[in-house]
Amino acid sequence: MSELVIFDLDNTLIKGQSQKLLLDYVFEKKLIGPVFYFKVLLWFIFYKIGLVKNPKKIMEYSFSFLKDKKVSEFEEIINNFFEEKLKKCIFKEALNLVQKHKIRGRKILIISNAVDFIPRRVSHFLGVDHSIGTKLEIVNDKFTGKIKGNIIYGKNKVSAIRNFIEEHNFSLNNSYGYSDHVSDLPLLEIVDHSFAVNPDKELYEKAKEKNWTILIFK
Repeated sequence: MSELVIFDLDNTLIKGQSQKLLLDYVFEKKLIGPVFYFKVLLWFIFYKIGLVKNPKKIMEYSFSFLKDKKVSEFEEIINNFFEEKLKKCIFKEALNLVQKHKIRGRKILIISNAVDFIPRRVSHFLGVDHSIGTKLEIVNDKFTGKIKGNIIYGKNKVSAIRNFIEEHNFSLNNSYGYSDHVSDLPLLEIVDHSFAVNPDKELYEKAKEKNWTILIFK
């Protein structure tokens, strides 16, 4: 059975937060207005300084601009966003790391709280077979403006990983995990080889305490 490698996306594979980068992009393209943009931007600041713990409510608000848009329209936005902006944010160290794991025959999963269109596009670029992200509700090939089910954050990531393992008949034996944020502590605690990548202060302290490897990607 192949060994599993689990990568978080934001500040782990890419520099920055993918949904903040997408927000900037759709604002630049005039797909959202300034009031909407700055309201969401304020939340990102609150999240960054730890005043917001559960991002579901603001995530749902952030993607309400997609209500009644066709899935194909958003796929085009995501593809253009990736080519014009996100691709340039992928860490070279992360690219090399993914390649090393692939050469060793390991299965790679990218998991992120970002809407699933984003990690799926990154996975496609990296030649990675599996990705998980927060799902947007779709009815008749159009977005409702709501999130479907739970966001993929904190302990929900672990639940999503366990469901993925069961569905694909994988195992966590000799597994690897990479993340930057303390909210992913539950993820890093279920794998055999844990790596704190560009860790925030809390995760850095936990990594030191648990003797996990700390990686700094520039």
